Amino acid sequence: MKIGLPVSIQSMFFSGLSMILARLVAGWGDAAIAAQKVGSQIESISYTTAEGFATAVNAFIAQNFGAGRMERIRKGYWTAIGMIVVWSGFTTLMLVVFPVPLFRIFIPDDHVLQTGVSYLRIMGYSQILMCLEITSSGAFQGLGRPMPPTLAGIIGNAARIPLAVFLSATVLGLDGVWWSISISSIAKGIVVFTWFVVILRRYTHLQAQGVDGLE
Repeated sequence: MKIGLPVSIQSMFFSGLSMILARLVAGWGDAAIAAQKVGSQIESISYTTAEGFATAVNAFIAQNFGAGRMERIRKGYWTAIGMIVVWSGFTTLMLVVFPVPLFRIFIPDDHVLQTGVSYLRIMGYSQILMCLEITSSGAFQGLGRPMPPTLAGIIGNAARIPLAVFLSATVLGLDGVWWSISISSIAKGIVVFTWFVVILRRYTHLQAQGVDGLE
């Protein structure tokens, strides 16, 4: 309950905010809706992989945290981070440099293609930090501390709405909505990753002093 409830609340909150964003996107017509839907599916090669790493890291850290094996936690976490950075770096390259052939596989229509390419390019810049957030969230859950990523997720996702409204009212137009998602993902990634690294170092220090556990 301690771990599952915050994650459930975050998921419900995210679903509600996604519906609001979808309503904003719908204001630009069917092409915008199609571009976001297909673009999100293409982008999933990044975040679904990160979710897999998060699940593995969660189980690995939980097992070793219970056994007091801090060194294994440190090595395992940084190994996972290194692997996901390589993969998300590759997806960033694909989305930013090759968005046209990627999107054309699904929808060749030029009007939708132009919107979809903008979506992929803008989302591409957030892939590494988005994956760091997802993987680090799994690490937090392994420590039995789901609140930090939950708080960052709720606040970061909530910020998308006013940011999307503001940016879309500028010359960016629909791209402003895409940028609101990308910027919030970057911010969440920085916060959650940094937060976990700080806690990891703190626990290492406590263990070195012979203190058992985190306060």
